[in-house]
Amino acid sequence: MAKIPYLVRRKNIFYFRLRVPADLQEILKVREITQSLKTESRGVAIPLALRMAASISIKLQELKRVGIPAIESNYLQDIKDYQVNSVSEPAINYICPAPAKSSAYLLSFVVEDFLKRYDPANKSMLVKLNATLPIMIELVGDKPIDQIYQTDINNFFDEVQMLPVRRDAAKFKGLSIKQVIVANTGGACIAEKTFTGTYRACVNVFVQWAITHYKDQGFPSLSTGGCSYRGSRAEGINKQRAMKPEELERLFSHPKMKEYAASSETAHYCWLPLIGLFTGARINEICQLNPFTDIVQDDGTGVYYFHFTDEGETADGVDKSIKTNSSRRVVPIHSRLLDLGLLGYVERVKVGNHKIIFPQWQPRGGKASANAGKWFTRFVEDVGVKDVTEGARLSGFHSFRHTFITWGMSNKIPGIFAITGHETEVVDGFGKISAVAKGYWTRGIADNILEKQTTVEQFDYGLSFYKPTL
Repeated sequence: MAKIPYLVRRKNIFYFRLRVPADLQEILKVREITQSLKTESRGVAIPLALRMAASISIKLQELKRVGIPAIESNYLQDIKDYQVNSVSEPAINYICPAPAKSSAYLLSFVVEDFLKRYDPANKSMLVKLNATLPIMIELVGDKPIDQIYQTDINNFFDEVQMLPVRRDAAKFKGLSIKQVIVANTGGACIAEKTFTGTYRACVNVFVQWAITHYKDQGFPSLSTGGCSYRGSRAEGINKQRAMKPEELERLFSHPKMKEYAASSETAHYCWLPLIGLFTGARINEICQLNPFTDIVQDDGTGVYYFHFTDEGETADGVDKSIKTNSSRRVVPIHSRLLDLGLLGYVERVKVGNHKIIFPQWQPRGGKASANAGKWFTRFVEDVGVKDVTEGARLSGFHSFRHTFITWGMSNKIPGIFAITGHETEVVDGFGKISAVAKGYWTRGIADNILEKQTTVEQFDYGLSFYKPTL
């Protein structure tokens, strides 16, 4: 059973306990705050303790930030009289100057204006911005923009990096962001890549835009440059690795895979990893493929290909997206997939008028791949190939992308990054060219499909596969 911070048990009754910071102990004349939660139920006590911890901790932080305020004599009694069955916060009364009234726009107004104007074509970044900026508003406070200081931004970054890895965990349900941070004390926090690539990147984009558009209305010249990650989770700790030949063999020859292949109702469990193995595509790129428009035959060459794109019709609940501009690409379908009957499977999906290749997995949160990804994570564990080694994990679908690239580079196959959609300065047949030169180059999406087919067909893993039933 996981240990919950701030919760102790005495003679079957649960108590709240919080240690007062050393620099406030002399002021408050107490080392810790203890309060009976008046319940024997752990399930009832946990949310009460977490809410109380969040309320008191936030007030203590405010006391530290404003210096040494004049605390009323009944302060400790106010905390002791805290009603554990109420969501109200204990009052900490202190004297500090009230901020001057301002007619400037609120931070939330400027954020809303920014999101409305942000380039809708950059869907992946827009998703991050919509998730991150409301957190910034909550932690900084929805105050007039002329009352936002560099200290507010610095404090935001100090606090946000203490968020847990999984904010949607059951124990955080119903808590505010500040309460979640407090409740996660001592727990695993977000990784450096998440901090820099999501939180700092999003706030930086917003701040630069706001300085340009709202500086004459009071938005300050803020900076995110000095905000650094001070957490303990090393960069790349969750990085996936390529699968070894024996792991690929075990995965594709496992009795579960044979069982999936034996029925047309479960054939999708076979096709998803097969397509990943022979394309190196991201799971969402695959799952959002429209069988009518994204799996087609080139008129000029007769080559069948996947069209990975964020454009075109899709299923209800799916918001087609790509990671980068170079992710828009065509990838010839490997002959092994054709021999196993992929086109027959696609035709069966089209008969049902489905607009995604795997309608059996219901979309969630705008992603066609959300439930598919969860299934594959369980499958990797079930067949016994899961590896949780930090920095070299084998626990998710992204391992296929590492496998494809690693196998291609090990065998010196040219053109693999055009297949995976990675941006590169080198164009096969031309060598290294500049971004300016690329801008003058008019090329159809399937103009080099025969070159790509040559690349794809060199991928032979020496494996046998069960043929899925149509």
